[in-house]
Amino acid sequence: MRLKYEGFFEVPKGRIEVYEFLVDPRKFARALPGLKNVEVTGEGEFKVDLTINIGPLRGDATVTARFVEAREHSHAKVTGRGRGAGSTLDFTLTFIIDEINTGSKINWVFEGTVGGLAASIGGRVLDSIARNIINDVVNDLKNQLLNL
Repeated sequence: MRLKYEGFFEVPKGRIEVYEFLVDPRKFARALPGLKNVEVTGEGEFKVDLTINIGPLRGDATVTARFVEAREHSHAKVTGRGRGAGSTLDFTLTFIIDEINTGSKINWVFEGTVGGLAASIGGRVLDSIARNIINDVVNDLKNQLLNL
């Protein structure tokens, strides 16, 4: 099942500070629900262990991800693959950072493909759960940026 969500948020921080936060795997991973561990495995590459709770599916999962595009202080794109609880997720999350009078505006786009048991939950139910998870991640990133 394919998923796509997008939105934006604003923070009273400069583009450089926002960009450096978003491309730091350890800081970025703190926004993921159920985070157990994050390991930087290479330049711009990381592995995250977490506990997932997607409707009736619960269990441990591992996500491997890497920053595939980065234009200093303006654009970051991370791609990855998650596996756990009999399910898979291939995803891309893109951030575009624009300077505004009050700080920075961060536009984001999440695109993913869910497979396995999670895809069998049903389109409307999975869409609602996934939308809530993505919004929680983005809101957590925003809150972390606000508290820098």
